[in-house]
Amino acid sequence: MKKLLSALILVTLVWSCAKKIAPSNSGASSGNANMPAETNMPAETNFGKEQPGTVAPAIATTAQAPIENTGTFGTKEVPKSTTAEETAAVSGQSIFNAKCGRCHGLKVTTDYTADRWASILAVMAPRANLNDAERQNVYAYVKANAKK
Repeated sequence: MKKLLSALILVTLVWSCAKKIAPSNSGASSGNANMPAETNMPAETNFGKEQPGTVAPAIATTAQAPIENTGTFGTKEVPKSTTAEETAAVSGQSIFNAKCGRCHGLKVTTDYTADRWASILAVMAPRANLNDAERQNVYAYVKANAKK
């Protein structure tokens, strides 16, 4: 009996939460001819609330540049294009974390200069079984984050 009661309570809670989260289109046909079909309110005023007389924005059908959230409330920017060096550095970071951290703790990249990293990689790359492409990517990563 207790299991049945707790299951019923759980189903009721999930159903009530899902009902709150699900978008409703009740304001789509408000009948007010003076109101525009879509009202653009600032994000701070309608965050998590449905304003009367507004319609949820439709999904864009035209091709748009991808937009990245910058982490600040209400602002977005188009992501920057990455260069080949930045791509190599990102790839090098994952290789550095996986292969260099296998045998010993990872070194902080800002502890050494780019020249010192070159000599470290000359010794450690064969031990870590890095091929030439992986070695170049790791060097691009440590060089980009090396001590100046």
